[in-house]
Amino acid sequence: MKRHNKQLYKDLQENDPLAWRQIINLYSDRLYAYAMSLSSDHDVASDIVQQVFISLFESKDRLDPQYSLKSFLYRSTYNLFVDNYRKKKSMSILHEQYYHMLEQFVTNTDEEDFLKKVNILNDLIETLPLKTKEVFTLSKHNGLTNLEISEILDISVKTVEGHITRAFKLLRKMANSLNY
Repeated sequence: MKRHNKQLYKDLQENDPLAWRQIINLYSDRLYAYAMSLSSDHDVASDIVQQVFISLFESKDRLDPQYSLKSFLYRSTYNLFVDNYRKKKSMSILHEQYYHMLEQFVTNTDEEDFLKKVNILNDLIETLPLKTKEVFTLSKHNGLTNLEISEILDISVKTVEGHITRAFKLLRKMANSLNY
């Protein structure tokens, strides 16, 4: 049974499972195709669509039935893509800074000196605040994504990014104080 926009909003606000099922059946594949056209990445597109439906659920009581649900969903998909792109871009800059810092730390050294500097860097990592060290280690040593870390530690992706940024700043400061 197809519902009109106003009735669909009302049913969503009442958590009617049939309304949710109708929206997911009607829009999930379309939103996925749209997200794929923007990102060209299956995982990113899936994450975006999932986040769009979560956002719809979280904001269901504030939605205005005068506006098109379809427009809300597509606009949300686009906005999440843009947010994701910006985060990736800023995180890639942070990763570049980290690798640049590592490169400066070990440049022009023999093998013995290199191992000594690696040990110093590991010691510096050990001095990071506990949660920052945990997030940084999961990211840099274990190679986990920010999303994976947020799920493991039950914290937001923003919090993960904040810890990684903090770790970079502290490590850079400590390395500079040691003249590395």
